[in-house]
Amino acid sequence: MSTANHRPTVILIAEDEALIRMFTSDILTEEGGYRVIEAIDAEEALTLLEARHDVRLVVTDVDMPGPLNGFALARIVDMRFPGIKVIVTSGHTKPGVGDLPSGIPFLPKPYTSSALIGMVRHLLGEASGPVEEPADHDAAEPGAPVLPMGIKLDQLHSGIGTAGGLAQPLPEPEE
Repeated sequence: MSTANHRPTVILIAEDEALIRMFTSDILTEEGGYRVIEAIDAEEALTLLEARHDVRLVVTDVDMPGPLNGFALARIVDMRFPGIKVIVTSGHTKPGVGDLPSGIPFLPKPYTSSALIGMVRHLLGEASGPVEEPADHDAAEPGAPVLPMGIKLDQLHSGIGTAGGLAQPLPEPEE
């Protein structure tokens, strides 16, 4: 979880879906004790990796906007930043032959927080036991937070709440 100088290990999350990125960040910071930086696509992730020298692991989604997907990001990180570990995730796309360099694991969505933390710890050499295999999302332990398959964020919001009225600001508190 931390280096010899007691600073938290830095993990970069490359994920275009804001809610999934925040959820993953929360798991890694709150349950794992890691420091997280975020990128919305592979290009931003590469810019951050070139500017920072403290990132030890990248967690990337496969399907992201821009010319590079998560598989391409994993191959680039493997070639240009050999000391940095990578985990590739997706709820829609599974890796085919040649998509991922040897030794880079794929974690299918949805995954439990314990599966993510276990894989991170294993890759960083912090795990003492075997890595938990990603569970089938129907067999997740009760009450365990599970990363959703996908969250639609590209639909316009009408501004109408569940009660049918437009959202209103809260009234100022009376003194």
